[in-house]
Amino acid sequence: MMQPLTVLQSEETLTLPTPAVAVEDLWFAYREGSWILRGVDLQIPMGGFWAIMGPSGAGKTTLMRILAGLLPFPRGRVLLLGHPVRGELEPALRRSVGYIPQQLGLVRGLTALENVLLGSLARHRGWQTALGFFPRAEIERAMALLEVLDLADRADEKVFRLSGGERQRVAIARTLMQDPQLILADEFVSDLDLPRAAHVLAFVHRLARERGLTVILNLHELQLVQEFAEHVVILKDGRVVFESPALDLTWPLFREIMGDYEREALK
Repeated sequence: MMQPLTVLQSEETLTLPTPAVAVEDLWFAYREGSWILRGVDLQIPMGGFWAIMGPSGAGKTTLMRILAGLLPFPRGRVLLLGHPVRGELEPALRRSVGYIPQQLGLVRGLTALENVLLGSLARHRGWQTALGFFPRAEIERAMALLEVLDLADRADEKVFRLSGGERQRVAIARTLMQDPQLILADEFVSDLDLPRAAHVLAFVHRLARERGLTVILNLHELQLVQEFAEHVVILKDGRVVFESPALDLTWPLFREIMGDYEREALK
């Protein structure tokens, strides 16, 4: 006797997980008609460690600033952690998105510890934090982050006295102080030599894995992308021209994709 077919009920249907970042047909121009981004599409999963590459002027920083809520855009759709955005992020979402700009945005006249504590401002209101008085629990938490990043002995040092690698790690600690779910880092190791950049990225990679964070980095060095990223996207002329697992992007393929841009950079 033939067995009846099993019919999958609606409540049993597969629900796809919400991506950390979803970008659909994104366009942006600083001046009318001069498009920097031209129909960008991206889907980045929760917990992903992704790198974005491309020549200068490709739109990498512009894309990162849009994701950070710093630039409104005229056309397209962007969702961060399942929430649609069009420009400035809502306060609750802003706390979940950590942004490290290329110039780091540290206050040079404050100490390493004071800069890290600035990452907790969104959790506190009132004149105490405005004047630099933070709860003991936050100070202990900031010190613990500096300890993890091998900076505990530099906590009371003014930022302008720190080395480039130390400043990078202070910026990371400040971002982690927010308790973000998503970290956006815009070429934040571009001023470091390769060994120091690898050292900083190793910290970020380990902490991201331990905390289940999603990380998106703009990077120039293919070696760093292959070593740390899970997935890579290449932008050229404001468009996504390549996307794959990072290890699939070999040097010959990278040079072929970059074409004239890469040849000029190697001269």
